[in-house]
Parts: sequence; structure tokens; C-alpha cells
Amino acid sequence: MTTKKPRGRSHGFMHKARSVMTKDADRGVSFLLREYKVGDKVLVIIDPSQHKGLPHRRYHGKVGTVNEVGRRTVKLAVKLGNKTKTLITRLDHIKPFGV
Repeated sequence: MTTKKPRGRSHGFMHKARSVMTKDADRGVSFLLREYKVGDKVLVIIDPSQHKGLPHRRYHGKVGTVNEVGRRTVKLAVKLGNKTKTLITRLDHIKPFGV
């Protein structure tokens, strides 16, 4: 008798990202008041309380440059290995680099 082959994601869709996406304190609203300009350096920090515009966990802690600014979103150029990736994320998941 053999065991049944597992199908799908048995531990949940975000089970590897849970350790990355745990925060203790609530966040204020000052991050929404910040204005970003093209060429600014930003740090990708995932905010687990906001699920919209959530970047992949591999980008957590990476530094990118702003390419385009929208009303709610920001397009970033993030260096990943020897490639440059375009990351589209919300203002909740970024903060200015070096501040």
C-alpha cells in the first residue's frame, strides 16, 4: 500500500512568506504623505496588513530606483542578480532609502 501523492500547496499559499511578513506594531499613515520622484532610491519593505500590490518575498529588503509614479503605485527598477527587474508596488510596501 502506498501513500497518497500530495497535490497543490499543502501548507498554504504564503507559508514560506509568513516569517518575512510578520510585524509587531501597527503602522501610521505618514507613509502615504511621502512624495517620490523619478530617480529616488527606495527600500522594499513588505507590509503584511496590506495585501494589494504585494511584491514577492524575494524583493523584501532590496533597494530600487523609482521609474514611474502613479496615484497609488510606483514602478521600481530592482537589481536581482545580474538582471534588472521592474517591480510595480503600492506605497505601503516601500520607504525612502537612507532615512
